[in-house]
Amino acid sequence: MNNDYFFLENFYLLIQEGYSLDQALDICYSIHPHKDIRFIQSMLKEGYSVEEAIINSHLPPMFKEYFTFFQKKNVLSKAIENSLKICQMQNTYLRKIQKRLSYPLVLLVFLLLFSLFVVFILIPKVNMLFVSFNLETSTFIQFIMFLFQLIPIIFIILIICFVIISIQLYDALKKKKFKVIEFYLNKIFIKNILQKYFSLKFALYYNELLQENLDSITIIHTLNQQLRNSDIKIVLYEIEERMLEGELIENILEDFIYFDQLLITFFRMILEHHNNDLSLQNYIDITFKQIELSVNKFMKLLTSGIYIFVALFVIMVYISIIIPMMNVISEI
Repeated sequence: MNNDYFFLENFYLLIQEGYSLDQALDICYSIHPHKDIRFIQSMLKEGYSVEEAIINSHLPPMFKEYFTFFQKKNVLSKAIENSLKICQMQNTYLRKIQKRLSYPLVLLVFLLLFSLFVVFILIPKVNMLFVSFNLETSTFIQFIMFLFQLIPIIFIILIICFVIISIQLYDALKKKKFKVIEFYLNKIFIKNILQKYFSLKFALYYNELLQENLDSITIIHTLNQQLRNSDIKIVLYEIEERMLEGELIENILEDFIYFDQLLITFFRMILEHHNNDLSLQNYIDITFKQIELSVNKFMKLLTSGIYIFVALFVIMVYISIIIPMMNVISEI
C-alpha cells in the first residue's frame, strides 16, 4: 500500500475511534514514521487547523483536491475517508493499466533495440561482406535495408510525440489552459480519454451534492465556488454562466465537448424521473469498468500488432541478410 494512503487510513480510523488529533498522529508515527506527520503536528502547534495542515502538506495533490471539497461538508474523518476511497479506487485501476502495459512495452523496447542492432551493426557488416566479394545487391534488398533504417527513426519520433503530448496535457490540466485542452479534444483518440477524465471527475463531485437533494444550479454554484484550484473549474465556470442566462443544464452538457454521451444519458434520466434515489453512482461504476475493458481491448490489439510486426521484421531480415550471406558462403 502507498505510504501516504497507509498513514491517512490509520489517521481517520483513529479519529473515528475517539482519539485526539495529537494522539492519532503520534500513534500513526509509531506505526510508520510518515514524513508529513511531524509537519502537520508543527502546524497545529502554530495555530493552524488540521484541514489547513493537510492541504499544505506534501500529501498527493489528487487527495488534497478531493479533501478540499469533502472537508467543507463532512467531519474530518469522513472527509479523509471519502477522499481516500476515491484515490485508492483510481490507483487500483491505474495499477491494472500499468500491469497490462508492461508486457507490450517490453516487446516494444526489445524491437527497438533489435532494430538498432540490425541498422548499426548487422547491416554495415553485411555491406562490407558484399563489397569484399564484389557483389551487387538487388533493388529489392536495397529497399528493405532502407526500411530497416527507417524503423528506429519512426520509433524515436513516436516516443518524442507521446512525451510532448503528455507534458502539454499535464501542464494544460494543471494550469487550466482551456485552449490547449480544447485543441486536443478535437483529436479523435485523445478526445475520448479527455472526455472520460472530465466526465468522471464531474460525476464524482456532482453525485456527492446530488445526494443532499440540492437543485442543479445550487450544485453547480457550490462546485464552482469550492473547486477554485481544480482543473474542472474551466468546465464549471462556463456551465454556471450559461445556467444563469436561462439555459437548462441538460442542454448545456449536450452541447459541451468536455463530456461523453454516457454521462449525458444518465444525467437526463435523473432529471426526467425526479427521483431522489437516482444518482450518478451507476455511471461512475460503469465508467471504471468501461475503462478497464477498453484498456484490455487496446492491449490485445497492441500486442497482436507487435507480434505481426516482429514476424514481418524477422522475415525481412531473413530475406535481405541471411539468404544473401548463405549464397555468398555457398560460392566460397
